Amino acid sequence: MSGWTHKQRALAVVLCLSLSFTALAGRLVDLQVFRRTELAGVAESNREQVVRRQGRRGEIRDCNNNLLANSQSVRIVAADPSITASNAPAIAQKLAPFLKLDLAVLQAKLTGSGKYVRLKTKVDEDTIAQIKALNIRGLVFEDQLLRTYPNGPLASHVLGFVDNEHRGVQGIESVLEQYLQGLAGYEVIERDRKGREIRALRAEGIGPRDGFHVVLTIDQVIQHIAETELDKAMAEFHPSAGVIIVTRPKTGEILAMSSRPTFDPNQPGNAPADSRRNRCVSDVAEPGSTFKIVVASGALNEGTIRLDDRFDCENGAWLYGGRILHDAHPYSVLSVSEILYKSSNIGAAKIAIQRLGAAKLYQYIRNFGFGRKTGIALPGEVSGIAHPLTRWTPLSISRIPMGHEIAATPLQMIMAVNAMANGGRLFKPQIIKSIVDENNVPLLTYPPQQIAQPITPRASILMAAALRKVPAADGTAPKAAVKGYDAAGKTGTAQKIENGQYVRKYYSSFIGYLPAADPEISILVSLDNPTSGSYYGGTVAGPVFRGVAEKVTQYLAIPPQFAEPEEKKVAQL
Repeated sequence: MSGWTHKQRALAVVLCLSLSFTALAGRLVDLQVFRRTELAGVAESNREQVVRRQGRRGEIRDCNNNLLANSQSVRIVAADPSITASNAPAIAQKLAPFLKLDLAVLQAKLTGSGKYVRLKTKVDEDTIAQIKALNIRGLVFEDQLLRTYPNGPLASHVLGFVDNEHRGVQGIESVLEQYLQGLAGYEVIERDRKGREIRALRAEGIGPRDGFHVVLTIDQVIQHIAETELDKAMAEFHPSAGVIIVTRPKTGEILAMSSRPTFDPNQPGNAPADSRRNRCVSDVAEPGSTFKIVVASGALNEGTIRLDDRFDCENGAWLYGGRILHDAHPYSVLSVSEILYKSSNIGAAKIAIQRLGAAKLYQYIRNFGFGRKTGIALPGEVSGIAHPLTRWTPLSISRIPMGHEIAATPLQMIMAVNAMANGGRLFKPQIIKSIVDENNVPLLTYPPQQIAQPITPRASILMAAALRKVPAADGTAPKAAVKGYDAAGKTGTAQKIENGQYVRKYYSSFIGYLPAADPEISILVSLDNPTSGSYYGGTVAGPVFRGVAEKVTQYLAIPPQFAEPEEKKVAQL
């Protein structure tokens, strides 16, 4: 370079400047001409921002409009690390007590990469106000909705829960997602170079639409009664699981549906999947002696038996089809009524074989709704098992009447018993009462829906006459008797099957209704393998039925109704 002449040095400078200006001109042409649209969009996006706002999820209420599920407004606290990183230790010291976060974790977030990091979700408004008072640059506060269940585990299997995106999972939350979820809206806002909103330049947007509210047939008080009594039974008899269902036989409305083990929908992840299963609709088992109502009511409906017809019960052991059928206690000759309230397996089998027949028995099994879903508006329901006649063995007609070779859900069983109670009408179980808007104006209503008439009112009255003796002193469930009320019902003690073999484990159940002459409520109690004390349905599930019935009749102010009106009805038939 030292050998260059003055002219050469001047030429080099001019050349460098020319190249620089040429490059700059090219860059300007690229930015202003070729990438004009692209860069204008980037500038616009930096200046304008579309803020989406989710509509509030609808409430779930009980039949008296008590709140069972709600969505609360909370906040997300976020930060811009490009602003907070330079003073992260001091900011972390200030924020940690309010956000209840580990100091090191919080400082790491404040010094992270990018321009956005979430520090804490589900922060209440009081805490937000205290944080804002600190005047910390670089913090961002966003709206968030939090689903809450004010009664904790109460009716959790009916309600279900929501996921992290506020979408329904299980239960009513899932089934009625399209009604409960709100519609998102948006606002277009403008920000200055520091990212602060210029409120004067806020543009119009579309506001969010809140979700609709769901009103259930569940009664919060009755649900609490059922769950309290079920918890007592779990503690006393130590079964592996249990259910209680309370309904209105005249309409099919579900007043309470409880299952154990259970979970808290506010924190569903803290419970195993098995605890979140609604056993009332998802679990099937051989119903045992409660199924004797099907064969007896069918034969009464056909007119092939009367309550005073008598059958030889073979002193507790009867050889049929090469196999011996046993009774729990030895009986000689019993009337049809006695076969039911003493729960004779042999008597029930003889009614099926001698008076009803396989084809008719199968017809009544299907007419009462077994082998198909009830159609309740809850997910996870199964159909149960009701084998077609082509799959029956020569022994089937003697075993099915006592509740073997067939499987049913608790819900199927109580709906069948309801048909005995309400004049022979089989209703679709109803758990949703209505869907209403923010002004409580009904958008949809769900009236009672009768789906079949498996037996006549006459047969229904005759069955009540026999079943009301089950809770009596000489029946199988004297401990189910409700003082001041004339209750009717049926016990069940079904041996469990594991790996295709019967084992010494039992489902203990009692299904009943009252007052027997004009039923207002029906109650199912079923305990899976009670291991403390007796396992018979009458001695285990019977007292639980009584505990629920006493409290529900008092709550609903149901007047007592004694036996005389029912006896007079039967005498007139």
